[in-house]
Amino acid sequence: MSANWILNHLGMMVTNRNATLNHFQSLGVGVSVGPQPLLPYEEGEGELMFFQSLDGNPITNKYKTGGPHNFRDGNSQIGNCQLEIYPMKPGPGMFISEYLEKKGSGINHIAFNTDDIERDTKFFTEKGCQLVFNVSVNGKTIENYLDTRKYGDVMISLRPTSSAWENKWKENNLNHPLTNNWNFLGVGILIKDLKNTFDYYLDLGFSEIPNPKNINYPNLQSNQVKVGPIIFEFFEPSESHPIHNEILMERGEGISDLVFLVDDLEAEKIKLLNRGTNLLDSNETFAIFDTRKEGNTLIRLVSK
Repeated sequence: MSANWILNHLGMMVTNRNATLNHFQSLGVGVSVGPQPLLPYEEGEGELMFFQSLDGNPITNKYKTGGPHNFRDGNSQIGNCQLEIYPMKPGPGMFISEYLEKKGSGINHIAFNTDDIERDTKFFTEKGCQLVFNVSVNGKTIENYLDTRKYGDVMISLRPTSSAWENKWKENNLNHPLTNNWNFLGVGILIKDLKNTFDYYLDLGFSEIPNPKNINYPNLQSNQVKVGPIIFEFFEPSESHPIHNEILMERGEGISDLVFLVDDLEAEKIKLLNRGTNLLDSNETFAIFDTRKEGNTLIRLVSK
Protein backbone atom coordinates (compact mmCIF):
# COMPACT_ATOMS: atom_id res chain seq x y z
CA MET A 1 0.00 0.00 0.00
CA SER A 2 2.82 2.45 0.82
CA ALA A 3 5.22 1.29 -1.88
CA ASN A 4 4.72 4.48 -3.91
CA TRP A 5 5.04 6.91 -0.99
CA ILE A 6 7.78 9.55 -0.91
CA LEU A 7 9.09 10.91 2.37
CA ASN A 8 8.12 14.56 2.79
CA HIS A 9 9.31 15.44 6.29
CA LEU A 10 9.53 14.48 9.94
CA GLY A 11 7.45 16.69 12.20
CA MET A 12 9.07 17.77 15.46
CA MET A 13 7.06 19.79 17.98
CA VAL A 14 9.09 22.09 20.24
CA THR A 15 8.64 25.06 22.55
CA ASN A 16 11.58 27.00 21.09
CA ARG A 17 12.01 26.71 17.33
CA ASN A 18 15.12 28.87 16.98
CA ALA A 19 16.95 27.14 19.82
CA THR A 20 16.29 23.77 18.18
CA LEU A 21 17.40 24.94 14.73
CA ASN A 22 20.56 26.42 16.24
CA HIS A 23 21.21 23.22 18.20
CA PHE A 24 21.29 20.95 15.16
CA GLN A 25 23.31 23.37 13.08
CA SER A 26 25.86 24.11 15.80
CA LEU A 27 26.53 20.38 16.14
CA GLY A 28 27.17 20.02 12.42
CA VAL A 29 24.10 17.79 12.11
CA GLY A 30 21.53 19.88 10.22
CA VAL A 31 21.36 23.09 8.22
CA SER A 32 18.59 25.62 8.89
CA VAL A 33 16.75 26.16 5.59
CA GLY A 34 13.71 28.23 6.59
CA PRO A 35 9.98 27.42 6.45
CA GLN A 36 8.34 24.98 4.08
CA PRO A 37 6.70 26.41 0.96
CA LEU A 38 2.96 27.00 1.14
CA LEU A 39 0.76 24.06 0.17
CA PRO A 40 -0.60 25.26 -2.19
CA TYR A 41 -0.44 29.01 -2.74
CA GLU A 42 -3.65 29.64 -4.67
CA GLU A 43 -6.67 31.86 -4.20
CA GLY A 44 -9.85 30.32 -2.96
CA GLU A 45 -11.32 28.87 0.21
CA GLY A 46 -9.41 26.76 2.67
CA GLU A 47 -10.83 24.53 5.37
CA LEU A 48 -9.03 23.26 8.45
CA MET A 49 -10.34 20.49 10.68
CA PHE A 50 -8.51 19.49 13.84
CA PHE A 51 -9.10 18.08 17.29
CA GLN A 52 -8.32 20.29 20.26
CA SER A 53 -8.17 17.12 22.32
CA LEU A 54 -8.09 13.59 20.98
CA ASP A 55 -10.76 12.81 23.57
CA GLY A 56 -13.00 15.65 22.39
CA ASN A 57 -14.73 16.85 19.24
CA PRO A 58 -13.16 18.39 16.14
CA ILE A 59 -13.17 22.06 15.21
CA THR A 60 -13.54 23.24 11.61
CA ASN A 61 -12.42 26.66 10.37
CA LYS A 62 -12.85 28.14 6.90
CA TYR A 63 -10.60 30.88 5.56
CA LYS A 64 -9.62 32.67 2.38
CA THR A 65 -6.38 31.54 0.75
CA GLY A 66 -3.90 33.38 -1.42
CA GLY A 67 -3.24 36.28 0.94
CA PRO A 68 -0.34 37.05 3.29
CA HIS A 69 0.87 34.28 5.58
CA ASN A 70 2.72 34.08 8.86
CA PHE A 71 5.40 31.39 8.79
CA ARG A 72 5.93 29.58 12.08
CA ASP A 73 7.85 26.45 11.16
CA GLY A 74 11.56 26.20 10.51
CA ASN A 75 13.30 23.29 8.84
CA SER A 76 16.60 21.59 9.46
CA GLN A 77 18.04 19.73 6.49
CA ILE A 78 19.78 16.64 7.92
CA GLY A 79 21.36 14.78 5.05
CA ASN A 80 18.51 14.04 2.64
CA CYS A 81 15.92 14.26 5.44
CA GLN A 82 13.82 17.34 6.10
CA LEU A 83 13.06 17.90 9.78
CA GLU A 84 10.13 20.27 10.27
CA ILE A 85 10.51 22.10 13.58
CA TYR A 86 7.24 23.64 14.71
CA PRO A 87 6.82 25.76 17.85
CA MET A 88 3.77 25.04 20.00
CA LYS A 89 2.58 26.09 23.43
CA PRO A 90 2.12 23.10 25.74
CA GLY A 91 -1.37 22.56 27.11
CA PRO A 92 -4.91 22.86 25.76
CA GLY A 93 -5.64 24.27 22.31
CA MET A 94 -4.73 21.46 19.92
CA PHE A 95 -3.94 17.77 20.24
CA ILE A 96 -0.29 18.39 19.31
CA SER A 97 -0.06 20.80 22.24
CA GLU A 98 -1.28 17.99 24.47
CA TYR A 99 1.56 15.83 23.14
CA LEU A 100 4.07 18.56 23.96
CA GLU A 101 2.71 19.01 27.48
CA LYS A 102 2.80 15.27 28.16
CA LYS A 103 6.12 14.31 26.61
CA GLY A 104 8.11 17.45 25.91
CA SER A 105 9.66 18.22 22.55
CA GLY A 106 9.98 15.43 20.02
CA ILE A 107 8.92 13.97 16.70
CA ASN A 108 5.24 13.15 16.74
CA HIS A 109 4.46 12.57 13.05
CA ILE A 110 6.06 11.57 9.75
CA ALA A 111 4.63 12.98 6.51
CA PHE A 112 4.62 11.20 3.16
CA ASN A 113 3.50 12.20 -0.32
CA THR A 114 1.10 9.79 -2.00
CA ASP A 115 -0.36 9.73 -5.49
CA ASP A 116 -3.85 9.07 -4.08
CA ILE A 117 -4.43 10.71 -0.72
CA GLU A 118 -8.16 9.95 -0.59
CA ARG A 119 -7.62 6.24 -1.28
CA ASP A 120 -4.89 5.90 1.34
CA THR A 121 -6.82 7.92 3.92
CA LYS A 122 -9.85 5.69 3.43
CA PHE A 123 -7.66 2.61 3.88
CA PHE A 124 -6.41 3.82 7.27
CA THR A 125 -9.78 5.00 8.54
CA GLU A 126 -11.28 1.62 7.64
CA LYS A 127 -8.51 0.10 9.75
CA GLY A 128 -9.73 2.18 12.69
CA CYS A 129 -7.20 5.04 12.48
CA GLN A 130 -9.02 8.30 13.10
CA LEU A 131 -8.49 11.31 10.85
CA VAL A 132 -7.53 14.00 13.39
CA PHE A 133 -6.29 16.83 11.16
CA ASN A 134 -7.27 17.73 7.62
CA VAL A 135 -6.49 20.77 5.46
CA SER A 136 -8.12 21.39 2.11
CA VAL A 137 -7.99 24.20 -0.44
CA ASN A 138 -10.87 24.56 -2.91
CA GLY A 139 -12.14 21.14 -1.91
CA LYS A 140 -8.83 19.31 -2.43
CA THR A 141 -7.06 17.72 0.54
CA ILE A 142 -3.51 19.00 0.90
CA GLU A 143 -2.56 17.48 4.26
CA ASN A 144 -3.94 15.24 6.97
CA TYR A 145 -2.90 13.37 10.09
CA LEU A 146 -3.99 9.81 10.81
CA ASP A 147 -3.95 8.58 14.38
CA THR A 148 -1.64 5.56 14.18
CA ARG A 149 -0.45 6.01 17.77
CA LYS A 150 -1.88 2.78 19.18
CA TYR A 151 1.62 1.30 19.37
CA GLY A 152 4.74 3.44 19.13
CA ASP A 153 2.99 6.82 19.59
CA VAL A 154 3.71 8.05 16.04
CA MET A 155 1.22 9.62 13.66
CA ILE A 156 1.39 9.25 9.89
CA SER A 157 0.58 12.30 7.81
CA LEU A 158 -0.27 12.19 4.11
CA ARG A 159 0.10 14.84 1.44
CA PRO A 160 -0.59 14.75 -2.30
CA THR A 161 2.24 14.55 -4.83
CA SER A 162 4.73 17.41 -4.45
CA SER A 163 4.53 20.18 -7.01
CA ALA A 164 7.48 21.22 -9.18
CA TRP A 165 8.22 24.32 -7.08
CA GLU A 166 8.31 22.34 -3.82
CA ASN A 167 10.69 19.83 -5.40
CA LYS A 168 12.93 22.72 -6.50
CA TRP A 169 13.01 24.04 -2.93
CA LYS A 170 14.04 20.60 -1.64
CA GLU A 171 16.68 20.27 -4.35
CA ASN A 172 18.13 23.61 -3.33
CA ASN A 173 18.37 22.44 0.30
CA LEU A 174 20.21 19.28 -0.73
CA ASN A 175 22.71 21.38 -2.67
CA HIS A 176 23.48 23.63 0.30
CA PRO A 177 27.26 23.46 0.89
CA LEU A 178 26.79 22.64 4.59
CA THR A 179 24.30 19.78 4.08
CA ASN A 180 25.81 16.48 5.16
CA ASN A 181 26.08 13.64 2.68
CA TRP A 182 23.98 11.38 4.90
CA ASN A 183 21.30 9.02 3.57
CA PHE A 184 18.22 8.79 5.78
CA LEU A 185 17.29 5.18 6.55
CA GLY A 186 14.49 5.59 9.06
CA VAL A 187 13.64 5.97 12.73
CA GLY A 188 14.13 4.01 15.91
CA ILE A 189 10.88 3.76 17.89
CA LEU A 190 10.78 2.73 21.53
CA ILE A 191 7.88 0.47 22.43
CA LYS A 192 6.75 -1.64 25.38
CA ASP A 193 5.37 -4.62 23.47
CA LEU A 194 7.36 -5.70 20.41
CA LYS A 195 5.02 -8.44 19.21
CA ASN A 196 1.81 -6.41 19.37
CA THR A 197 3.51 -3.39 17.81
CA PHE A 198 4.90 -5.45 14.94
CA ASP A 199 1.54 -7.16 14.32
CA TYR A 200 -0.24 -3.79 14.40
CA TYR A 201 1.94 -2.30 11.67
CA LEU A 202 1.65 -5.42 9.53
CA ASP A 203 -2.14 -5.12 9.85
CA LEU A 204 -1.87 -1.51 8.65
CA GLY A 205 -0.44 -2.82 5.40
CA PHE A 206 3.28 -2.32 5.96
CA SER A 207 5.75 -5.07 5.14
CA GLU A 208 8.29 -6.95 7.23
CA ILE A 209 11.92 -6.45 6.24
CA PRO A 210 13.65 -9.78 5.56
CA ASN A 211 17.05 -10.20 7.20
CA PRO A 212 17.05 -6.76 8.86
CA LYS A 213 20.35 -5.15 9.79
CA ASN A 214 19.93 -4.91 13.56
CA ILE A 215 22.08 -3.25 16.17
CA ASN A 216 23.59 -6.07 18.18
CA TYR A 217 22.67 -4.80 21.63
CA PRO A 218 22.31 -7.06 24.64
CA ASN A 219 19.03 -6.63 26.55
CA LEU A 220 17.31 -5.12 23.51
CA GLN A 221 14.77 -6.78 21.22
CA SER A 222 14.03 -5.23 17.84
CA ASN A 223 12.13 -5.70 14.61
CA GLN A 224 11.56 -3.62 11.49
CA VAL A 225 8.87 -2.74 8.99
CA LYS A 226 9.05 -0.81 5.73
CA VAL A 227 6.91 2.35 5.70
CA GLY A 228 7.11 3.96 2.29
CA PRO A 229 10.81 4.43 1.49
CA ILE A 230 12.01 4.29 5.11
CA ILE A 231 12.33 1.85 7.99
CA PHE A 232 10.51 1.85 11.31
CA GLU A 233 12.77 -0.04 13.73
CA PHE A 234 10.99 -0.97 16.95
CA PHE A 235 12.98 -1.38 20.16
CA GLU A 236 11.79 -3.09 23.31
CA PRO A 237 14.54 -2.51 25.88
CA SER A 238 14.95 -4.41 29.11
CA GLU A 239 15.40 -2.60 32.41
CA SER A 240 19.14 -3.17 32.22
CA HIS A 241 19.59 -1.42 28.87
CA PRO A 242 21.30 1.91 29.68
CA ILE A 243 20.18 4.21 26.84
CA HIS A 244 16.79 3.33 25.43
CA ASN A 245 15.19 2.13 28.64
CA GLU A 246 15.99 5.49 30.25
CA ILE A 247 14.25 7.32 27.40
CA LEU A 248 11.26 4.94 27.49
CA MET A 249 10.81 5.48 31.21
CA GLU A 250 11.07 9.27 30.90
CA ARG A 251 8.95 9.90 27.79
CA GLY A 252 7.04 6.71 27.04
CA GLU A 253 6.75 5.17 23.59
CA GLY A 254 7.83 7.15 20.55
CA ILE A 255 10.63 8.02 18.16
CA SER A 256 13.98 7.91 19.93
CA ASP A 257 16.52 8.24 17.13
CA LEU A 258 17.07 9.16 13.49
CA VAL A 259 19.15 6.69 11.50
CA PHE A 260 21.48 7.68 8.65
CA LEU A 261 23.76 5.68 6.38
CA VAL A 262 27.19 7.27 5.95
CA ASP A 263 30.15 6.64 3.65
CA ASP A 264 32.86 7.01 6.29
CA LEU A 265 31.65 6.34 9.83
CA GLU A 266 34.97 7.14 11.50
CA ALA A 267 35.25 10.51 9.74
CA GLU A 268 31.70 11.45 10.74
CA LYS A 269 32.36 10.43 14.35
CA ILE A 270 35.44 12.67 14.48
CA LYS A 271 33.55 15.59 12.97
CA LEU A 272 30.69 15.40 15.48
CA LEU A 273 33.01 14.79 18.43
CA ASN A 274 34.99 17.89 17.46
CA ARG A 275 31.72 19.82 17.59
CA GLY A 276 31.19 18.70 21.18
CA THR A 277 28.55 16.05 20.51
CA ASN A 278 28.49 13.32 23.14
CA LEU A 279 29.04 9.79 21.77
CA LEU A 280 26.87 7.33 23.71
CA ASP A 281 27.81 4.06 22.05
CA SER A 282 29.63 2.82 18.95
CA ASN A 283 31.45 0.00 17.25
CA GLU A 284 32.76 -0.54 13.73
CA THR A 285 29.24 -0.47 12.22
CA PHE A 286 27.32 2.25 14.12
CA ALA A 287 27.60 5.30 16.36
CA ILE A 288 24.87 6.82 18.55
CA PHE A 289 25.16 10.49 19.46
CA ASP A 290 23.29 12.27 22.22
CA THR A 291 21.59 15.19 20.45
CA ARG A 292 18.63 15.29 22.89
CA LYS A 293 19.33 18.73 24.39
CA GLU A 294 16.78 20.25 21.99
CA GLY A 295 14.15 17.99 20.43
CA ASN A 296 14.70 14.85 22.55
CA THR A 297 16.12 12.88 19.62
CA LEU A 298 19.29 10.83 19.20
CA ILE A 299 21.28 10.59 15.96
CA ARG A 300 22.46 7.14 14.89
CA LEU A 301 24.99 6.81 12.07
CA VAL A 302 25.41 3.45 10.34
CA SER A 303 28.28 2.46 8.06
CA LYS A 304 27.66 1.12 4.56
